[in-house]
Amino acid sequence: MMWDDDFTPDVSGYWQEPDFLLADLVSAFVNHGGMPLGITVFVKGMVITGTLVSEGEYLSTMSKIFTKQARKSLLHPTAEELKATEELFDFTRLTEDDRASGGEDKDADQEDDVDNFWDDDDVHVPTIRHMHLKDPVILQPQSSISFSHSQLPIMRIRLTAVDGWMMGKVTLDDTMDDFSLPPNEVRH
Repeated sequence: MMWDDDFTPDVSGYWQEPDFLLADLVSAFVNHGGMPLGITVFVKGMVITGTLVSEGEYLSTMSKIFTKQARKSLLHPTAEELKATEELFDFTRLTEDDRASGGEDKDADQEDDVDNFWDDDDVHVPTIRHMHLKDPVILQPQSSISFSHSQLPIMRIRLTAVDGWMMGKVTLDDTMDDFSLPPNEVRH
């Protein structure tokens, strides 16, 4: 549908785009800067809290798990087979964020100095599609679901699936479990 006035913006695809601020935060601070950050995200009615970690950490963890499982399946492996297994399951080079893998940005003639990163108007911030949440906990009215003891305790979330977010990891407080209102009192 086309609008006939000059004041109504065309926002037909806006809702499908990831939050640019979240994408920049994930790319610059977490993937490039290596700073894990506590965050709570809202995804399709679910509240998920955890620690944002770099794409590099996620891929490295996946590589270790798959390599370990593959080694278990080999009977009396040779050194050549072990090396081939490690190379086969090395996912670290599959990063979508060039800076996360230590690779060069597409604008190679830019200064690499982190202090000047935000000063250059021509900074290329890569398009990323995912964020990685370590030790995620799905919060719900019943007992919360935690994945901190799973084999791969890092959740990969598509940025376009995030409906909302806030900085900070929610801490679970068990003291409210036994809370009940006194009779005939209304709680506002």
